[in-house]
Amino acid sequence: MRRDRKQILLSFEAWLDRVLAEEEPPEGLPSEILARLSTESPHSTEGSCDLYSMWSQMTALVQEVKLQGRSFKQLSDAVAPVADLAPRLVEMEREAQTKARREVLEMFLDLRDRMVRGLETARKSLVRLEGLSPRGWRRKMLDWESLRETARETAVALEKGYALSLDRLDEVLHQLEVTEIPCQGRPFDPRYMQAVDLEETNQVPEGTVVEVYRVGYEWKGQTFRLAQVKVSRSAAGPAAGEQESGNASREHDARRPARLM
Repeated sequence: MRRDRKQILLSFEAWLDRVLAEEEPPEGLPSEILARLSTESPHSTEGSCDLYSMWSQMTALVQEVKLQGRSFKQLSDAVAPVADLAPRLVEMEREAQTKARREVLEMFLDLRDRMVRGLETARKSLVRLEGLSPRGWRRKMLDWESLRETARETAVALEKGYALSLDRLDEVLHQLEVTEIPCQGRPFDPRYMQAVDLEETNQVPEGTVVEVYRVGYEWKGQTFRLAQVKVSRSAAGPAAGEQESGNASREHDARRPARLM
């Protein structure tokens, strides 16, 4: 009976080996392991793992996981302040860019003011040259006609150079969304203008801008630089028979902006 049982087990093992040999090897297992399993005896104890060894390996693995977790937490704590600072860094970068652009715009506008003054000076020089005409011995001694023509050519060249530079600079300012604030002949508006001088006159309504000393500008729809202007004020002592006009002027005084008072 024992011999029959052994024969049955051997027959079953042989059949199981044939079935397994015909199946595809499981995916994911290295070829070395499959080759080793096929060559080793199923009863071999080489490479076996008892419960104590397995528990030791699991304990070491748990300790390694704890160490890795502690290191990751320390790294997270170190990086957390930088992560919290990231939105602020973006805002700081935006503020720095805006400040730099404002400085560049201020430089451009200052350069434009200088060019405008240079253009006006060149044009005034042309007018003065046309009005100058020495007589007598000075005219012959100085060779006035030749001297005036040379001065005129210089003034014309300066005028043309200033005009071309201003046109190019205005194109750049337009690309940067910088626009001039219109003031001449308009009512005084403290949002866009700064009154630096007053002129008593009855030729225009009180509070009207009669002269612009420095041009004002807007940048992207907001006031970038206030315009410096001269504002009209009603002349003192209204003429007889203009009582109603005087009353209207006093009512206007009550509504006059604080900068004009």
